[in-house]
Amino acid sequence: VVIMRDGYVVKDVPSKETDVADITKWMVGRNIASAAKVDIKINPNAKNIMSIRNLWVDMPGETVRNVTLDIKEGEILGIGGLAGQGKLGIPNGVMGLYDAGGTVEFDGQSIPLNNPRKCLDSSLAFVSEDRRGVGLLLDETLEWNVAFTAMQIQGRFLKKYLGGLVSWRDEKAIHEVTQKYIDELMIKCTSSKQKAKELSGGNQQKVCLAKAFALQPKFLFVSEPTRGIDVGAKSLVLDALKKFNREHGVTVVMISSELEELRTTCDRIAIVSGGKIAGILPATESSEKFGLLMVSQVK
Repeated sequence: VVIMRDGYVVKDVPSKETDVADITKWMVGRNIASAAKVDIKINPNAKNIMSIRNLWVDMPGETVRNVTLDIKEGEILGIGGLAGQGKLGIPNGVMGLYDAGGTVEFDGQSIPLNNPRKCLDSSLAFVSEDRRGVGLLLDETLEWNVAFTAMQIQGRFLKKYLGGLVSWRDEKAIHEVTQKYIDELMIKCTSSKQKAKELSGGNQQKVCLAKAFALQPKFLFVSEPTRGIDVGAKSLVLDALKKFNREHGVTVVMISSELEELRTTCDRIAIVSGGKIAGILPATESSEKFGLLMVSQVK
């Protein structure tokens, strides 16, 4: 049995000398119990801020057949799983980017599916895994990228004239909020006027986070937040998510292919296999248990 991970052979052993538990452990990565997040805050009395029932999503390359999931207010919930098993389809379906069915309730109110504007109006935000196709206005400045959605959806960063009959961009407020996130997220750029397409992938991802933070949401989906960025930027992005959750009480759902990142960032982790939730475990559980859930429904 030859096990590959991240493009490398990590194990090559005779099949008689291994079992399913060993194989899954090697597949999902090293045991990082000593490095796992120590400030996990699972509050059994926290209310369910979002309830997803019987969700299916028609997203190419993703299998979402029947997802039922409760998310607690104020937590960081991770969603993991093998490629194509449905983890990416969940936020895309809830946020209306692909055809979906089932029911979603947020903070006691029904959220209609297939309607992105209703999600934004309900204080939901989404940092997509497709930052170039969905997340960024590549030919626009960082200021426009950070402020545009909040301006369009919430009417923020606008000055009112003639008793509100005329609105115009508040350039000072736009510059200030953009500069705030440039400093906090350490976005490497020449200025807030630089175009998004001129930044590295890691810095573009930070701009996507800044754009979501500027909406001041109650609930944030973040899909593959560290895909394609260097190690230093990964740590900063994950720390920014934890800080945003801790300081603003925003419920965060982080979807990632990297189990180790989920374990060091999240409070609980839901594993998707075969298009549905195979199980939910505290982030401190062993890699083997998560790995076994990942393959439990694969056919």
